[in-house]
Amino acid sequence: MGKGIYGLNSKSGGTVHMPVMVSEVLKAFDDSPEGWLIDGTFGLGGHSSALLERYPHRKVFGIDLDADSLAMSEERFRKFNNRTLIVNGNYADMAILARESGIEPVGGILLDLGLSSMQLETLGRGFSFRNDEMLDMRYNQSQGLPAAELVNTFESDQLTNIFSNFGEEKAAKRIAKAVCQNRPIMTTGKLAKIVQETVGRRGKSRRHPATKVFQALRIAVNREFENLIKGLSSGLDLLSDRGKFVILTYHSLEDRIVKQFFKKESLDCVCSTRIPFCVCDHRSRLRIITKKVKIPTIEEVSLNPRSRSAKLRIVEKIV
Repeated sequence: MGKGIYGLNSKSGGTVHMPVMVSEVLKAFDDSPEGWLIDGTFGLGGHSSALLERYPHRKVFGIDLDADSLAMSEERFRKFNNRTLIVNGNYADMAILARESGIEPVGGILLDLGLSSMQLETLGRGFSFRNDEMLDMRYNQSQGLPAAELVNTFESDQLTNIFSNFGEEKAAKRIAKAVCQNRPIMTTGKLAKIVQETVGRRGKSRRHPATKVFQALRIAVNREFENLIKGLSSGLDLLSDRGKFVILTYHSLEDRIVKQFFKKESLDCVCSTRIPFCVCDHRSRLRIITKKVKIPTIEEVSLNPRSRSAKLRIVEKIV
């Protein structure tokens, strides 16, 4: 995970990865307390590499579900000697992973919830309809059910809920019915064609009509919202006093989860306004730094169009 540009360096022939809003992310950790920095969506290590160069006395604990991404990053991180520890795992389990690896104290945590260009463009992963390939969509292909299993076994109402709740697809019911009528569907190309024939092109939009359906399936397959909710709570527990929690989101659904969690944890009381006095005993655990969400600059979007939907939120742990 971790959205950015991925491709070939014309001079060296090596891979290039440009992380999203890297200068804003680096600045967010400027006054964070001493301790490990956790990159819960390590991916190709774009943000982590920048953090290690910016803070030469700090260490990074990298976590990612995608073993392929970690394998590609291994060589380029050797130059940092023993300042990095990278594990294949789920950031939702970061408290367990950190404890098992002796990671303490923790001065900052970064989550970049975007799908990387490498994942989109690698054949056989099934994230994109640009190539006709098997419907998989798993970040870790050794765990869980592939998207084809959901598409070919779920009832119409179950698919409707996935397309509506995870993709905000207005034609979810029609699409789900068409999917059930055209089984088996084993490839991205066939699924995209079914969606397009069902809803057609929408006005002047250049977005493919299957975009929201593919997003919804990816979220469902990888349990992204469940992981996010668990990861937010786990991460906040791990942070030291004044530790920074920095999160990049890319669509309204996940951003809403982050925003609501941060708001709740910044309050001393979460009781209903109908109750005249506090009975919840809730205490604030963080201070919101980004009162107004940060977005990429025009220059960055022109260089990396996939960054255009990014939103950066920063909070500080208080004890």
